Amino acid sequence: MEESQDSRASRVRRARRTAPPRRLLSAISALVVASLLALAAPVAARPAKTSSPGGDVLRATLPNGLRVVIVRNRLAPVATTIVNYMVGSNEAPAGFPGTAHAQEPMMFRGSPGLTASQLADIIAGMGGDMNADTQQTVTQYFFEVPTQDLEVALHVQSIRMRGVLDDEKLWDQERGAIEQEVAQDLSNPQYVFYTKLLKAMFEGTPYEHDALGTKPSFDKTTGKMLKKFYDTWYAPNNAILVVVGDVDPQSTLATVKKLFGPIPAKKIPPRPEVHLKPVKPATMDLTTDLPYGLAVVAFRMPGFDNPDYAASLVLADVLSSRRGSLYALVPKGKALYAGFQNIALPKSGIGFTMAVFPKGADTKALVKEVRQILATDVAKGLPPDLIRAAKRRELTDAEDQKNSVMGLAMSWSQALAVEGKSSPQDDIDAIEKVTVADVNRVARKYLDLDHAIVAVLKPQPSGKPTSSKGFGGRESFTPKNPKPVELPDWAKKQLAKVFVPESNVHPVVTTLPNGLRLIVQPASVSDTVKLYG
Repeated sequence: MEESQDSRASRVRRARRTAPPRRLLSAISALVVASLLALAAPVAARPAKTSSPGGDVLRATLPNGLRVVIVRNRLAPVATTIVNYMVGSNEAPAGFPGTAHAQEPMMFRGSPGLTASQLADIIAGMGGDMNADTQQTVTQYFFEVPTQDLEVALHVQSIRMRGVLDDEKLWDQERGAIEQEVAQDLSNPQYVFYTKLLKAMFEGTPYEHDALGTKPSFDKTTGKMLKKFYDTWYAPNNAILVVVGDVDPQSTLATVKKLFGPIPAKKIPPRPEVHLKPVKPATMDLTTDLPYGLAVVAFRMPGFDNPDYAASLVLADVLSSRRGSLYALVPKGKALYAGFQNIALPKSGIGFTMAVFPKGADTKALVKEVRQILATDVAKGLPPDLIRAAKRRELTDAEDQKNSVMGLAMSWSQALAVEGKSSPQDDIDAIEKVTVADVNRVARKYLDLDHAIVAVLKPQPSGKPTSSKGFGGRESFTPKNPKPVELPDWAKKQLAKVFVPESNVHPVVTTLPNGLRLIVQPASVSDTVKLYG
């Protein structure tokens, strides 16, 4: 495979807007920063250019409404497929906030013509990686496999688009696992804080709860309800298929048409509307069993569909800069870490400062100083050199996204399915146009201290073990007691083949006169240079 699951997960976390400094994460056990970022649309990947060396793009819309984007990237003999269903927690029935989340793992428990055990064997036989996530407006199913097994992966995805079992026995098995996940997250003070922040910021809208769900709602959920949800929203005309990798776009499209073309379209119901109310200023006093605390000042920020979105990304980078006013609290000994995060949704978003403090710190003084720093930055304007540096960072990260097949697939899925853009290039173009005046205007408009929500999480030992893994962890879809099963013919024939892909790694090795060895590996997938020594 192209890269390990851990490294790819790390890459995706980095791709989410304004990821925290690495040194902070290692110094204080990944902190709540990583935990909060895990909630921000798990795949909010950085944009990547449409036209680039080795990056051919083919688009198509099938007669049944399925939108298809195929991107050729020759980085490795790997292909990633992502089926983005345009349904998430927003579309959950009233009183059942976790319905979309519950349906996600049920897709791994079998479909007509494909049992859960067969699916697990197929994934293992290919050495592939398959997973999924649920957000407010989208549910994504990703499959990364060796290129020669792409048709098998597409076959699996098409079967699951045709139907799902969702019977009561399977849901009874899944309910315990998903309720355990809920219990784990609800025992995390940082997650509890995040749910309270969503409620305060977006009360009365579909955004007031995240995609996790609750134990009471899952206790009342039935397999029949999940099947109805699937039958309503899981359809080719409500999905976007993204395929990225070392593939031939035309032949891949032919395979997609063969497998997905016969699936009938459905009539998709109207989606819930988002009517935002003014933010009411509030203060939350919470506790955490971590050995340090967190002071947060949160604001409502622009969403993906807002013209101010690009400038808000640059603003978040500037406020998180180690050369910025907020981070200056650290060398002054007033905070262990300080920065700013931006979590965007289609119609709105949340931006918040974070100041990490040790037990016993004067939190009132810290919050007061954070507010004063923001007020000064807004009044005087942010440094032009930091704004230029932030833009370079955004654009560099966008280009770097092409150095991962999965990363590029997530980037395209983010742009099309989550942000509603025509391609990742739209974000790049918008960021390039951002001016110093734009950033300062957005700061004045959105960093409204009179309507801020302040939260202080004070360290208070609970006597319980403290997890450094945060919340929102990945579920395992591997059977606990796997048994040999008979595979479908279309999978059996392909998996019976033993194929070792030819390596495209051919480094040029030179020894300099002083004895230093120089190893150069040319690649044409992105306009980047990486130095290691």
